[in-house]
Amino acid sequence: MYSTLAFSISTLGIFSILELLKANQRFSHLKYQMLFLLVWLTISSGLDYLDLMGYHIPFYLEVTKFIGTGLLINLFYVIVLKKIPKIVMIIEGLFIFFFIIMFVFKLQFPEVINEQLQSPQTTYHKVFYLFCFLFTASSLIYIFIQLNKKNTVKNFYEIKIKKWVGTLLVSIFLLILIHVLFFILFLKRIIIFNNSTFLSIYIIRCYLILFILYRPKFLDDDRISIPFNEMLVKPKILSLQKFEFLFYTNHYYLIQEANIDDLAMKLNASKNEVLNFLKKEIEENFTELLNKSRIDYLKELLKSKQYESFTIEALSEMSGFNNRRSMYNAFNKYVGMTPSEFIQVHK
Repeated sequence: MYSTLAFSISTLGIFSILELLKANQRFSHLKYQMLFLLVWLTISSGLDYLDLMGYHIPFYLEVTKFIGTGLLINLFYVIVLKKIPKIVMIIEGLFIFFFIIMFVFKLQFPEVINEQLQSPQTTYHKVFYLFCFLFTASSLIYIFIQLNKKNTVKNFYEIKIKKWVGTLLVSIFLLILIHVLFFILFLKRIIIFNNSTFLSIYIIRCYLILFILYRPKFLDDDRISIPFNEMLVKPKILSLQKFEFLFYTNHYYLIQEANIDDLAMKLNASKNEVLNFLKKEIEENFTELLNKSRIDYLKELLKSKQYESFTIEALSEMSGFNNRRSMYNAFNKYVGMTPSEFIQVHK
């Protein structure tokens, strides 16, 4: 049973990687994080399959669980905070250092196999597990709090992100609680079950794959992405990453007073530097980029049932337009029809 589950998840992981890669030569930081997580899900499930088929691989469970936890936490931070805090990277670096040292003490994660608790734990192991658990739990709770603190009433994209991430976070919390409860009941000999850790791990892996597959589609927009090599080289004073963070991630284009001078000031660059940057990197002028981004956002609002009770003028203001005429002109230019016709087409 478990070998079939492991093989199925590994296969699903491969198809998910291909789905993420299709027609995309440029990736955002978020999509790189999702790719890393999918690769981990695929490899770890493949190693599980080999182990269950009799090909024992020493320490692979410890390594895959440790890496997977870190990748998941980093993914949440990138989604919710748009970056991985330095303190988190420092703590993760310390955990990696101590994790390597723990191999000297033959680190083994606790498992229940054939109704027996495997790998007796030393005090060093218990302390390490405690800190890992506290870091993971506190990170997830902090991310959940930050996710619900955001003022997303008028931001359609952030509302979608909140629903997308919130559903997974609640599911993970419930799975962890159920797993811990069953483990405690087993230790007290109230219930007896086999290989419980495998089942809970596979459920979480399936959740993660579905979480990435059913991501909000606006995250695939190539305009808010950067090539992989640009993530490795020393950033320029005005980099695509810095521009993307302000203009797209923080939705600068939704500000009605947005202008090139204000954008240059926020990017800590001169007006000419920003204009040259847009011409070279984005291949569009500021006005065109601003209007296109606002129209894309307005289209999402018009297609959402949540905003059916709003007038087109109200949705136009939410999208950053400060008057009806400029919105209609831009909408007709980039969509080829009026907002009312667009609504009829997408009913």
